[in-house]
Amino acid sequence: MSAAWRLAAGAAALLLVAARAEAAPIPPIGPLDVCGDVVMQSWQPERFVRGKPGFSGSLGRDRTFPARFRVVLRNYRGIDAALAARINGILSMRPEERGAGEPRVVLLVTHADARFLDGAASLCVEGYQIRGDEGGTWTYHRTLSVQRR
Repeated sequence: MSAAWRLAAGAAALLLVAARAEAAPIPPIGPLDVCGDVVMQSWQPERFVRGKPGFSGSLGRDRTFPARFRVVLRNYRGIDAALAARINGILSMRPEERGAGEPRVVLLVTHADARFLDGAASLCVEGYQIRGDEGGTWTYHRTLSVQRR
């Protein structure tokens, strides 16, 4: 490799490292209404995350994620398979949540009560929205309706 090529490659690398990172927002989803049978659910307590200096968007700021449920629904209604795949691509990288052969959708549903979904057979979420960037994903809803076993 010539000295000029090494110098150019080094300068390009330095520019990449020195450049300020810009936020890449997630294209918003919703509001939408979705219902389905609860296959899995787990509760996550409120969580504080420190910002990373030098980054823009939420990644560069201290932020708090609210307490929320991670819910997997099958036999979902209100959205099509393409939208469910888009939601799953944002909210879940876990193969066990996506299901093998049966259509599923993963939702993050804010709720402070860890026992709220105990015994839930089905869940309807009205006004569900997803927003965020590389610093995190925030979800919102208008109402929740639970059918218990």
